[in-house]
Amino acid sequence: MAAQANILIVDDERDLVDAYVRLLERSGHRCVGAFDAGEAIRIIDAESPDLVITDLSLPDISGIEVIRHVRAKSPITPIIVMSGHNTPELNKAAQAAGANLSLLKPVSIVELRRVIGEALAR
Repeated sequence: MAAQANILIVDDERDLVDAYVRLLERSGHRCVGAFDAGEAIRIIDAESPDLVITDLSLPDISGIEVIRHVRAKSPITPIIVMSGHNTPELNKAAQAAGANLSLLKPVSIVELRRVIGEALAR
């Protein structure tokens, strides 16, 4: 696993966010969860995370806007999209906005750790 990182996880499924935060913190990362795009954008502005994991379906605005906001602030921050509704169109839109990788939920913690390690090693 890569060195400790500051990771933001954005998803409206609170149980999922809480579980990933706990599990990734056990791996030595500092994690914070956001449950909508507005909260995520405030955290991005305040904390400049090393990695952002976001769902595309959020209750206020699209996760695409979260991706765009990260890219505007930091062109090199890795962004992983984790969605239960991955379609070719959504993947294309996420990549066009600046996402590095799209995963289909549910994602095992083993797979998530692997992908995070690869993203942070770049």
